[in-house]
Amino acid sequence: MSAGLRFRRILVTGRDRARFLHNFCTNVVRDLPAGRSVEAFFVDVKARVLAHGYVLALPSRHEIHVLGVAGAEAALVQHLDRYIITEDVQVRSVPEEQQGQLWLSTDGGLDRCAVGCVELAGEGVRHVFRWTGGMLCVLAGEAQVVAAEVADLASGAAAATDEQLLGWRIAERFPVVGPDVSAEQLAPEVDRNSEAISYQKGCYLGQEPIARLDAMGHINRALRKVVLSGVDAADGQAWTGAELRSAEGAVLGRLTSVLVSAGREAGAGVGLAVVRLAGIPVEAVRGDGVRCVVERVVGRDMLSGAGEAG
Repeated sequence: MSAGLRFRRILVTGRDRARFLHNFCTNVVRDLPAGRSVEAFFVDVKARVLAHGYVLALPSRHEIHVLGVAGAEAALVQHLDRYIITEDVQVRSVPEEQQGQLWLSTDGGLDRCAVGCVELAGEGVRHVFRWTGGMLCVLAGEAQVVAAEVADLASGAAAATDEQLLGWRIAERFPVVGPDVSAEQLAPEVDRNSEAISYQKGCYLGQEPIARLDAMGHINRALRKVVLSGVDAADGQAWTGAELRSAEGAVLGRLTSVLVSAGREAGAGVGLAVVRLAGIPVEAVRGDGVRCVVERVVGRDMLSGAGEAG
């Protein structure tokens, strides 16, 4: 699922903005210097996932970038706005034409760019970050500003296609809230703890349940990359929603985002799924009974960063 996905922007202004955001997300924002960004979750009081993405610190404002379809940022704007009481904070979205587009370097030139964010003219922004496989760039703003920035990149660049974005984010295990994860998941179950959760910062909304899970050292399910074989390339989308089953037939999860491309080894595919950790998936089964093999399930970290072989 990547059709129509953009990095949806929320602009946060006012002198109290850094402290306010710090109190409502899982990572450290209060001391974030201008030009830097962090990955973070926004959760409710029970630590259930409301939104996930990046928080950018810029000279005149902060921005939140969440990956989603048109309107995906609206619920987070409403959530944050509820908590503004006396603080000098303003939260708003931007027009569709100024949402963030992912750009890929055509010859590796982005690898020479500095990680971080830069404020552009007309409320535009450039955000360079690293995912598994290399450097990526999000550009957003008025059309002429983005065009000028593309021309100034260290090398040639091209806007990512839907399939390219899907491949990059499956490799990174970067979910879309809604299709891949939802309020049914606690933030640590998304398994991006070392990137998106600070276990050293003080109190914030949802902090206590996250700290309890860390102290327990155990979660029952987690977001995983699932490597498949025996998949017909023409049926890639049909595998979305397929059940992941153990050798005993227990349902351990469901595939969400799935990619099977012509460039891959014949019959191979990859996808994302929230998987119960009590068993090992060995096959994926569609609603029509068609099966394929689960070759392996790949994670990254558990709770406060303990590694997991994948």
